Amino acid sequence: MEMLDIEINEVDFRIPAGRPAEVVLILKNRESKKQSARLKIVPRFEMKDTSLEWRMDIDGIGKEKESLLVSGEEAKVMEYSVDVPKMKNKDIFLSIYPPKASEIGDVGIFKVIVDNDVAWERDITVQVDTAIVAVKTQIGQEVKVARELGLKAKMKGWKEIYAILAPYDLKGYVLVETSRPDKILSIIRGMRGTKGVVRGEMKIEDVKHYLTPTPTITTISKGDIVELVEGPFKGEHARVIDIDEAKNEITVELFEAMVPIPITVKAEAVRVIERGDRDGSNS
Repeated sequence: MEMLDIEINEVDFRIPAGRPAEVVLILKNRESKKQSARLKIVPRFEMKDTSLEWRMDIDGIGKEKESLLVSGEEAKVMEYSVDVPKMKNKDIFLSIYPPKASEIGDVGIFKVIVDNDVAWERDITVQVDTAIVAVKTQIGQEVKVARELGLKAKMKGWKEIYAILAPYDLKGYVLVETSRPDKILSIIRGMRGTKGVVRGEMKIEDVKHYLTPTPTITTISKGDIVELVEGPFKGEHARVIDIDEAKNEITVELFEAMVPIPITVKAEAVRVIERGDRDGSNS
């Protein structure tokens, strides 16, 4: 029986509203004659507002790209005839756009069926999720911009913004969790201290290390050279001589002190500037 080999790049998408799920369907004809097939796409939706329309762009079947709007109230079944030349591949590109007004958790399920003597089918699941957008700021203005963004979002009732973060270790950027990345640039327009938006979005996994930082005490060893970043000795350099993990405290000796008097501070009050050897001496 002559059959097409069929491949699909991805079937499970979690993307923000208004961004496309890019699907590539490859029909491979390994036979010495042309093969024909029927392509059917059957959509269904799990949404709070079933009247919202999803857009689907289909390219690679006819001479021109076709665009369709489908919704839960009018879920059209799409059918096409596809010819695959002998010993050739046929690439079909599907771009599926969730509605911009859709909510987190809304799902579109698109059953793709290729009938070539034997029916091949896959469910493409597109779930609306948040993404992380990086807003570029002037150095030192990160917290100010984050606060102004939060206040503006609250006053305007922008439900599409879920969280705003200005990580201590990320200079010049504020991270915004949103279901509408396309709106962030207009939201910050005219806001002092901002310099635009980084192209593209990130997933929560990409910034998780900013949300759960490694405890400072576990990164410090005896003999390390540190700089005090807060308190009356801010800016002074010292050597670590003792560590109390239970209390999250370290004891240091200041380099500039005339008499080496031990000082105990919280671990977060210092930053390591030079690693010491295992025996406690500086490298």
